[in-house]
Amino acid sequence: MTALVVRSADDSDVEAMAAIYVNAARAGWAHIFDEPNLKDIEPPADRLRAELTCTDSRQQLLVAEREERAIGFAVVRPSRDADADSVRVGELDQFYCDPPTWGQGVGRQLMAVAIETLRENRFTEATLWVAEFNHRPRRIYEAAGWMIEGATRDKSWRGTNVRDLRYRITL
Repeated sequence: MTALVVRSADDSDVEAMAAIYVNAARAGWAHIFDEPNLKDIEPPADRLRAELTCTDSRQQLLVAEREERAIGFAVVRPSRDADADSVRVGELDQFYCDPPTWGQGVGRQLMAVAIETLRENRFTEATLWVAEFNHRPRRIYEAAGWMIEGATRDKSWRGTNVRDLRYRITL
């Protein structure tokens, strides 16, 4: 197997990252959301393009690739939580890997680079939000040292109520 490379994303990666999001959502959320809710998920290409144009240099999109093919991505940035000091608290957001690569260490390597990027951006801690019943990524986060810190938020997505848990890591 060829080496995995994690690098900064650019506009040429957007379509592949949007497809990874859709594939991962369909495969990873089937136990949370009804099939009709997952069937017509729109690829978030416009949202990802907007993320790329952010002027805050501490916000970065990372893409994991093998053989010049994107197979995962993550977004790191200052925390958007109302109770966070965005100077010292970063956030890991949109952490996705293509389902055919699950179990191959892609998420582990992408996570390591995301954490290092948060450190390089001089954050002293970071948070992330994940659905309570989204067990696969929770295992990845916990293996990387993230810990549930107690904050929750309830939201509705396509008619299904979901509780998110906030994780935190000291950098």
